[in-house]
Amino acid sequence: MNQEVGSIMSCFYQLFPCRVYTKEVPENFAIPSLYFPEPFSFDSNDTTSTFKKTYNLSVKLFHKDSQKASDEAERIADAIRTKRNLIPLLKPDGAETGDYIRISRIETRVADSGVAIIQLTWDSRYYYEKEQYTPLQDVGVDSGVK
Repeated sequence: MNQEVGSIMSCFYQLFPCRVYTKEVPENFAIPSLYFPEPFSFDSNDTTSTFKKTYNLSVKLFHKDSQKASDEAERIADAIRTKRNLIPLLKPDGAETGDYIRISRIETRVADSGVAIIQLTWDSRYYYEKEQYTPLQDVGVDSGVK
């Protein structure tokens, strides 16, 4: 799991403290609960130094019935929206880094009886590997007037 998904999980847990699943949802899972699958991503060019990955994460919120699941999902989405779609980026130990994840799109919908989905989309930028080279040290220029 990457650092961004862990930060999103922490944010959701603070807004809706319940059992969180990341691997698979067991047969007798707790209600209410959240399920965080691995996000899917696709890449694109960004700058001459970076490439961009767009992540899409579908979080499932399980509750007693569809109405409660939908209400909680919308409450979580609105809490993120009111913070300008910014989620603090956390270190693995849980401390804030001072950076943020900007959610570009958040939507909610009912998926099944007692299940709501919170769909998140965000972009991350990564540097290209730089080639190792020996820097130019001394340059001599011989110039003459013709």
